[in-house]
Amino acid sequence: MGYFKDEAIKQMIDPAKSRRGKNARNRGNAYEREVAKRLNGQRIGWAGGPSDVSTGIYDIQCKVGGSYPERIDGWLRKIPFRFEKLRGVVIGDSPGAGGKRRSVIVFDLDEFIDFHGNTEAPE
Repeated sequence: MGYFKDEAIKQMIDPAKSRRGKNARNRGNAYEREVAKRLNGQRIGWAGGPSDVSTGIYDIQCKVGGSYPERIDGWLRKIPFRFEKLRGVVIGDSPGAGGKRRSVIVFDLDEFIDFHGNTEAPE
């Protein structure tokens, strides 16, 4: 019965959809490896935890795909570049009365690496 059950399951799976999922996973894995290498970190995303890359002082979640935030990137690029300063965009919400504001900060990865260099923890 096991063989026939496996064959029935194979027939229910859409090969195109399965391929798209594999492509997305491969793209994500490759991006995690790239970021880990560029930050002198270690790729830990394969472990299934909340972080994909760990350096001595940062735990990082990597995202890659078709939904690049052009609007945020545009805000970042409007800030004049200076060698002695790192450009960043802080985004917050408006939770209303009694709510705690959530905020995130965004940097350009190339500028961040040029500015900070090695991201290993000091000894």
